[in-house]
This record gives sequence, structure tokens and C-alpha cells, in this order.
Amino acid sequence: MEEDYIRVINITVFGVISWGLIFILLRRIFSNYSFDFSTRIVSALHATVVVVLATLTIQDWSCPVCPTASTSTIQQMETMAFSLSYMIYDLICSHFDQVISIDNAVHHSICILGFVAGLCSRECGSEIVAALWIGEISTPFLNLRVILKEIGYRDTDLNLAADVSIIIHNNILTKIELILLLT
Repeated sequence: MEEDYIRVINITVFGVISWGLIFILLRRIFSNYSFDFSTRIVSALHATVVVVLATLTIQDWSCPVCPTASTSTIQQMETMAFSLSYMIYDLICSHFDQVISIDNAVHHSICILGFVAGLCSRECGSEIVAALWIGEISTPFLNLRVILKEIGYRDTDLNLAADVSIIIHNNILTKIELILLLT
């Protein structure tokens, strides 16, 4: 059990450092683009990986959130630690942007507290990871919209496809996801 917590701490510390290094590398590669451009690429990368990790933690595909209110598995804890590291990185990173967003800081702080509470209690891993999956599944498409606009693909078919994917997700798939997770 103590080894699990050491593993979670290692993932979190390594993750914060890694996210920071990825961001610095992206800022150097895409120096002609905005600060937000690089943060959105990192955000899309996090969302893509965490959706895969969350999917891999599902124990019973007939009830993806089952068992509810149970002890978290090590895979669920690792997934939470992975996202915790991203939230810590992004909270720190957002302070270096020219525009400080209070709602973003509050969002990240609440997520950090939620992950820490879930990791410390070792309970409700299925529910937390399911919430991560639902919350992050559309993030790459949302970030893609902004990235495409910044690189000059505003009002193109590709940008329209990204917009449509967000609309489909928000209006149709979210309802299906909730039904599948809750049944």
C-alpha cells in the first residue's frame, strides 16, 4: 500500500516536470505562435493520453463505472496521478501567461483537491476516472479548433469538421456516455 503512494507521488512529480519540459520545447519549436498555442497542444496531448488510460482502467465493460464507491485500483490511481500532474503544471503555467484567468485557476485548484482527496482516500476511483473520461474526450477537438484558427485554417472545411465534432459530442455523445456509464 505504501508502495502505491510512492508510485503516485513519483508519477505526479515526474509528470509536472515532463509537462513543463514539453511546454518549453513546444514554445521553442512554435516560437512564432502564441503562448496559448503551446498550452493547447499540451492540453490536447494530456487529454488524449488520459482518455486512453481511463479506458484501460475499466474493469467491467457492461458497467464501466462499476464497482462504485470501491477501493481504487492501482491503474485508477496512476490515471488520477497523471492528471493531477497535468493540473499542477497547467496551474503553474497559467501564471506565466499575460492574461491570468481566475476561473481557470479555480477550476485547476478544485481538480487538484479532488484528485488529492481521491488518491488519499483510495475510494471512488471508478467514478473519478469515468468523470475524467467524460470531461476530456472532447478536449483534443476543442483545442484543435483554436490551434487551426491560429495557424490560418479559420473558415475552412477542416475547421468546420472540428466545430461539428464538438457539437456532436456536446449534444449527442455526452448523453450516450452518461447513459452507458450509469447503466
